[in-house]
Amino acid sequence: MLQFKQLHPDAAPAAGGDEAGKPVETAAIPAADVDFMDVSKNVAANWLASPAITLVWKTAPDFDKDVQAYAISLTSRKASGSLRPGQSLTLKQMDRQADLAVKEVKVYIERKFKTAAATAQFARYGIVKEAKSYCLSRDRNNRKEAFKLMIDAIATDGFGAEEYGTAFWTDMQKNYSDALELAGNTAGTVSGKVATKNELKKSIKNVMKSLQLVLRGNYPDTFTKKYREWGWQKESY
Repeated sequence: MLQFKQLHPDAAPAAGGDEAGKPVETAAIPAADVDFMDVSKNVAANWLASPAITLVWKTAPDFDKDVQAYAISLTSRKASGSLRPGQSLTLKQMDRQADLAVKEVKVYIERKFKTAAATAQFARYGIVKEAKSYCLSRDRNNRKEAFKLMIDAIATDGFGAEEYGTAFWTDMQKNYSDALELAGNTAGTVSGKVATKNELKKSIKNVMKSLQLVLRGNYPDTFTKKYREWGWQKESY
């Protein structure tokens, strides 16, 4: 069944003898983005086809442009957001590879400097103590910088030709830096698109509320039917 929200207008002047104005019923507007987009497209199309219905502060063509912009913004945000899980997985996989490699590098260091003196060398490799163990920093920006130290120390101590030597850490440093930058750019892009989408949604919602009141005023006996015709059909969302 079609649901409505109620707005209470001010009371009529006492001289007129009327009681406070009766509640003005307006059709519910969906909150979910996709449903909101579908309904706003229906409303825009019906308004364009009904030139007699007007608002002094918004035209039907301008409203239609806002609705189309909202649809594009929503689709674009979803597309950008869909990239984030894959990027996050890539970074997690690279973190695991780096953590396993560090274990082998510590063996190289212990072999060269002996176990008792090995920990004194770890800082040169970007290896720090966290949670009672020596590893690369869990903070990804710090980890990215640690790779540079690792590459220099590997070369200095003669481990360049090892399995986890210069080639491995050079590739890791580049690929990790690229992946981290891409993930950061995606996050920023998504945030920007969300802000744009939300602003458009707020504007479109205000127009739809106003149109509902205009329809209520022009069709006092059949406005619920008009609401359905224009797209406010609760059962569809």
